[in-house]
Amino acid sequence: MKPTLLMTQAVQRQGEIWHSMLSSQNVTVIWEELDCDLLEVLDRMVTAGLTLPNLLLLDLGMTVTNPYRFCQVAQSRFPGLPIVITSGQDRQISSAERRWALRLGATDLLPAIQESTLIATAVSHLTRILELLDALPIQQDALMASLSALSRETVPEPAPPADPPAVAPPPPSSPQSPQQYRGVGTVADTGSLPKSDDDGQRRRRYRGSSY
Repeated sequence: MKPTLLMTQAVQRQGEIWHSMLSSQNVTVIWEELDCDLLEVLDRMVTAGLTLPNLLLLDLGMTVTNPYRFCQVAQSRFPGLPIVITSGQDRQISSAERRWALRLGATDLLPAIQESTLIATAVSHLTRILELLDALPIQQDALMASLSALSRETVPEPAPPADPPAVAPPPPSSPQSPQQYRGVGTVADTGSLPKSDDDGQRRRRYRGSSY
């Protein structure tokens, strides 16, 4: 049976990356809204006789309750349920902050997945999650395909070419002055030359039960 993971993410793009790479590893992902009451969701699943997710992946930005307080309550009501906290807006997590999270009941605390080093951070984060789900090793070909698709989504479309600058019309030509020839004023012949014959050729329920 495929492992199941329930997650919330404060940053949409982080959620998309997590969902894509977990799905590539045959992990069923339940992506809940950030403001949902997860304790109520878990209670409803138990009441409906559904199996609880194998792991919770929760962002620090969850709004209904403090994530660390959630860890304490969840561990007392659902002992043994792994809870990984993510900080989708922080590039780094200090060792002191990680120790604090573990002390309050989190299984781990992970920083944001960095798109500038997508493959490296994705593999590192995914390895930790699959380790907790007992689902290693990573299916590398499937992961690379999902990351490649994500990378293509971040390539900006080329900007349309700029309009060429307006060109001011040339100033009107001054009338030609008469030329003198042996004391008699004449005008230069400005008639067009006859056209040659060639000129004319230019022409985008959960396991069958509701909860």
